[in-house]
Amino acid sequence: MPPTLIKMPEQIAGGRPVNITVIGKPPESQPEALAGWTAQVERFQELYPNVTVTGSDYTYSPDTFATLVAGKQVPTLFEVYLSDPSKIIDQGVAADLSTIFNEQKLGDVFNPNILSITSKDGKVYGIPKFAYAMGLGYNIGLLKEAGFDGPPSTWEELATMAQKLTNRDNARAGFSFISDGSNATGWQFTTMAYTWGAKQSSIVQAKDGKYEAGFASGAPVDALNFVKELRWKYDVLPRENLDWAKNGETFATGRSALALIASDQFSWIRTTFPDVDMSQLALAPLPTGPDGKSVSLVGGNIAMISSAATDDEKEAATYFRLWTQFDATEIQRGYDVSKQDPTVVVGTPFLPLYVGEYQDKSMNVQKQYANLPVQNYQLFMDAVTGGKIGLEPEPATAGQEYYGAIGAVVNSILTDESVDPAAAAKQASDTFQVNVLDRLSAQ
Repeated sequence: MPPTLIKMPEQIAGGRPVNITVIGKPPESQPEALAGWTAQVERFQELYPNVTVTGSDYTYSPDTFATLVAGKQVPTLFEVYLSDPSKIIDQGVAADLSTIFNEQKLGDVFNPNILSITSKDGKVYGIPKFAYAMGLGYNIGLLKEAGFDGPPSTWEELATMAQKLTNRDNARAGFSFISDGSNATGWQFTTMAYTWGAKQSSIVQAKDGKYEAGFASGAPVDALNFVKELRWKYDVLPRENLDWAKNGETFATGRSALALIASDQFSWIRTTFPDVDMSQLALAPLPTGPDGKSVSLVGGNIAMISSAATDDEKEAATYFRLWTQFDATEIQRGYDVSKQDPTVVVGTPFLPLYVGEYQDKSMNVQKQYANLPVQNYQLFMDAVTGGKIGLEPEPATAGQEYYGAIGAVVNSILTDESVDPAAAAKQASDTFQVNVLDRLSAQ
C-alpha cells in the first residue's frame, strides 16, 4: 500500500453546496478511461456529498487558454505546462494555495526545485503533477548489433556512432529528433542548445524592464552548426521531417537507433504501439557538450486553481486534486487497474516529484507494479538523482514564440544545405525581437 500523506478534512466548504469544473475527463472515444474517471469522481462525491464535480476534457495549450481567460471560462481546476506558471501567476489567473499547503505540510514533500517554479514571494500557486526531462533514447539491440556496449556520452561520439547505426537500405537513421519546424522542433533543439552552454536566461535576456533576444550567437549557434553537420556532413538523420508523434514512432519501431526524447514519452510508446518490444528501448542522459556537462530541459504539468473561483470552490478543487494525487487508497486502485488494463502505464522515468521518505516509499511501491522495464532507464535516473544532469527550465518569456522562431531555423538548415546557421538565427532573432519582445517591453 502506498504511504499516507495528507489528512482530508471532515467537511469541505463547511458542508455548503459547491460546484467545481475540473480538467482531465477522458473523451467519449476512451470509454474505459472515462468509466474509471467517472467512478473516481463518484467516490469523491460520496466522501463530500455537497461537492458536485463537473468534468472537462479541455487540454491545455497557451493559445487556447488565453481565449478561456479572455472569456472568463477558466475551469476551477486546470493545468498548465511547467514553463507557464509564472505567467499565469503574474496575470492573476491562479489562486494562492499556501494555506492548504502549509496545513498539510506539502512544502516538505515536493521537490523544491519543481515547487519553486509554481511559487512566488513565498506563496504557492500550483500543485506539481509530473515532471520530465529530455534524454537520449537508444535501442539496445541495434547498438549491440553495431558493436556498441552502450549509448554515446558526447555529441561527437553520437555523430560517429550514428554513422555506423545508419542503414539507408533498411530505412534506418542513426539519430532522430523533431524536425518539422514546429514549436516542438524549437523545444527539442533548445535542450540540445542547453548542453552546448545556453541558458534559459540567455535565450531571452531581461534588462531594466526590457527584453532582448539572445539566441543569435554563442551556444545556440554552435548547436545549430552541429545540427547542420548531423544532416549534411554525417548524414545520420531521417530523410523526412518529423513531428512529435513521428519522432516517437521512428524510435519505437527501430527506424532510428538513437533519439532525442522526453522521458515521459515511453508511456505513450507503450500504449500507442502495444506490439513494440519495450525491453529493447532504453534511456540515457543527453550527451555532454563542449564543457563536458550534460544538461536537460525540464518540463511537466502543474495543477492550478482559478483565482475567479469562490473560496468554497477553491477549497473543493484543491482538495479534489490532492485527494486524487495523494490518497493511498486511490493510488492503490490505480496500481490494481494497471494489472488488468494495458493502457495504464507504470514505471515511466519521470523526474522525482517528491523528496525524502515519501519519495522513497512511493518509488518502492511503483517498482512492484511497473509494467515498463525500469532497469532500462537506470542510466538516466541515476544521473538525475546523482546530480550528474543539470536541469534547465523551459524559456519563460515568450517561450512558445521563441520555440516557433528557432524551430523554423532548424528546419531550414535541415532542408537547405546552403543555409548559414548564424545568419538564419540572426534573422529569426531580429524578427522575434520586433514582433514579440519589443511589444512585451512596451507593456
